[in-house]
Amino acid sequence: MSVRRQLILFGCILFVTTLCTAQPKLVLEKQEIDLGTVYNGAIVKARIKLTNGGTDRLMIESIRTSCGCTTVKQPKTELKPGETDALEVEFNSSGFRGTVKKYIHIETNDPANQYVSVTLSTNVKEELEPINQFKFLWFGDLAIGKSSTLTYTLKNIGNSKMSIKNVRKVYDKLSVEYDKKTVAPGDTVVVRVSVIPSRVGYFNEAFTLETDSKNQPHVPILVTFVGVNR
Repeated sequence: MSVRRQLILFGCILFVTTLCTAQPKLVLEKQEIDLGTVYNGAIVKARIKLTNGGTDRLMIESIRTSCGCTTVKQPKTELKPGETDALEVEFNSSGFRGTVKKYIHIETNDPANQYVSVTLSTNVKEELEPINQFKFLWFGDLAIGKSSTLTYTLKNIGNSKMSIKNVRKVYDKLSVEYDKKTVAPGDTVVVRVSVIPSRVGYFNEAFTLETDSKNQPHVPILVTFVGVNR
C-alpha cells in the first residue's frame, strides 16, 4: 500500500473515531442550593450555571420544576462545547413554613447523564404567625351567591410592633377586615374573611396583608372553598 493511501486510510479512521467518541457532557456548577432563611411571602432568586464540558453540542431537551411555586427562566436550548449559560430560578415562599425542599429536573442529550436534578432548600419562617398553624382557610362547600365568613387569628412572634397598611387581593368576591391595625410583640390580630362563590367548582384564592415590617412586609393567606348548587 502506498504512503498516500495509508495516510488517507489513517485520516478516515481518525475522523470516524473522533466522530464516534464526540459526546456532549452536562456540567453543573452545583446540584444543591441553600436559599437560606426567608419569611413567608418572600420571593427568592438563584442562578445555576450549566456548562457543556463535552466535545459535541449539548441540547437542553426540557426543564421541569416539582412545584408551581418554583419558576425557571429557560436557558439556551443548545450549548457548544465549552459554552456556559445560567438557569435563573425563582422560589415563591407564600404558604410554606419550616424546612422546604424543591427540585428542578433537567433533561439533556448527555448520553452518560440524561436526567439530572437540582435541589433547592430553604427554611421559611414568619413574624406574623397563625396561632393554629393552619396554612390556609378552608371554608368547605358553599352555596353559590351566598356569603360565608371565617376568622383567622395571627400572632406577632417578633420583637417589634408591626402595622397592617393594606390588603391586596385578586378575587373580587372576597372581603377582609381586621380588628386592629397595629400589633405589638406577643399580641394577636383577628382577621375576618368573607367569600361568595360565583360558580360551581373548586376555588383556590389568596389575599396578602401588607405590613410595615422589614422582615415580613407581605403576609400571604390562602383561602379555599367549593362552590355548590343548593
